[in-house]
Formats: sequence, C-alpha cells, structure tokens
Amino acid sequence: MQKKFLLPALPMIILCCLLLLPQAASAELTAGVNLGYGRTNYPQLLGEKNISNSEWSSGLWARYHHDDLLFTGLYQTSLGLQGFSGSRHLGHVGVSYRFLEEDVLTVYGGLGYQLVSNRFELPAVDNDRHRLTGHGFAGQVVVDIALTEEFRTTAMIMANLWTKWGHTSGGTTDSNIDSGNAFIYKLELVYDFSEEFGAQFNVLGNTYSVPAFAPYDGQTKSSSTSINLGVTRRF
Repeated sequence: MQKKFLLPALPMIILCCLLLLPQAASAELTAGVNLGYGRTNYPQLLGEKNISNSEWSSGLWARYHHDDLLFTGLYQTSLGLQGFSGSRHLGHVGVSYRFLEEDVLTVYGGLGYQLVSNRFELPAVDNDRHRLTGHGFAGQVVVDIALTEEFRTTAMIMANLWTKWGHTSGGTTDSNIDSGNAFIYKLELVYDFSEEFGAQFNVLGNTYSVPAFAPYDGQTKSSSTSINLGVTRRF
C-alpha cells in the first residue's frame, strides 16, 4: 500500500524542495509541479468495451533553454477512482530547436523519448493484475506565446507513431506485440507573480492504441484528459 501511494506523492515532495531551495540565480531553468483531476476512457480494453473512470493525478515538469535549444521533460501519475483499480504513468523527455521567433510567438520542433504505462485489473477477464507499457522515440512541437510580461501560454504535442508495447500478467511478459501509437498533448497558461515563482493552469491529454494480441480479442484503446493546477519556479 505504501508503494502504491509513493509515486503520486512524489511531486508534492519535489514541491517542498522547490520552495526550500535558495533564491534563483537565472531564468534558464523552469520547473513546476501540479495536482489535477481528470477522466480516462477505454473504448476497448483487452476485449472489454466502454470502460471509463475518473482519476486524480499529480505531475512535474521542467524546461531548460540553451541558445536555440529547448530541453523539456514531464512526468504524470494518476490513480483511478470510482471502484476502478488502475493507475497510469506518463513520461517524456526531449530536445527541440527554435525554428521561428517572431514578436510574441516562438516555435520549436524536435525529438524526444516517451514512456506510457497502464496498470489495471479486469475481474470480468481474470483475477490477475495487468500492465501495458509502451515506449519509443517521439516527434514533438512546442509553441510559446508571450501574452504579457507576466502571462504566457504554451502548447506541446508529442507523437510516437511506432510505440513498442509490452504486456505483463501473471508474472509473464509478452513483448512480441505489433507497434501501436501514443500521443501526449499539453496546453498551459502561466502567470509569473514574482521573478522566481508563478502559478500554472494546464490541460494534459494522452491517447494510445495497442494492436490485438493473444489470447485477447480486439485492440486496446485509451484516451485521458486531466485539468491541473500548480506552481512554477525559475532557477
């Protein structure tokens, strides 16, 4: 039980560290943590159809600028509610090049590495715990818009069209599953109320599909969206 709640609590631990660190020296590195609430829908899940559940989530992210390069990373973990025994984990790290900078608009494009993990139980199928894990390189686009000196908004899209999937159940792992796809998108609005700290509102979404594999019939498809509030800090 302690392990189950350790990862969701991790962003809060990092939040405390951010608040206790010494005063920032530069604005090249920005990091943030957030808490949120959302919903996941499974049109198909190992042969079962139309499963959905609400969930609470926590996450952390970081951005680092170096000349024309932008390094980004994010992680989110979610726990299912309403009697659904399941959890999700999203992770992505990447680097992008600044292709366009005009007035308030800046556009980056690049490459990253993505990880999607989903743990769940399906009593209608069996009594085992299942885990689907997908990973692989993903293309990414980042669009920054400076609305004012204090307000800025960012849109990020990360797409992995050849996600390598694996399935674990009953102590056995099957990695011979055809490639699927996975997408992560993030829309955020940040208000800087001081030189170091800011408040953030963001919408984070994820979709993925896993081809059918024995002994289960049909594809597995999932889509999720969460609304999150958090704090940011510049270093």
